[in-house]
Amino acid sequence: MDDDVEAQFARMGVIVDRPAAPPATEVFEVLPPNGDALDAWLACQTQWRIAAGMGGIVYLGLDYGAVDVVLRRMRFADPDAVFADLTVMEGAALKVFGEKDG
Repeated sequence: MDDDVEAQFARMGVIVDRPAAPPATEVFEVLPPNGDALDAWLACQTQWRIAAGMGGIVYLGLDYGAVDVVLRRMRFADPDAVFADLTVMEGAALKVFGEKDG
């Protein structure tokens, strides 16, 4: 809502509480050597293998067959390096997922 709309409401006797400004989005820099790995990571975000049981959902790791398809389709200059980066990111994510369970 802008000032003009708020003034129009005020003329009608209606006081409008403006909502607080939305929180600023977190911005971070990705160094160029990490760009391909981040692009691949985002493209693979739905390719997790999970197991569901009495204790809830457990993340097992990325589905490497699907990851291979992503890497081939995205035609990275060095898909082996991107895959190596993904496995490091996967390990870090699995630690975080494990912390939420415990």
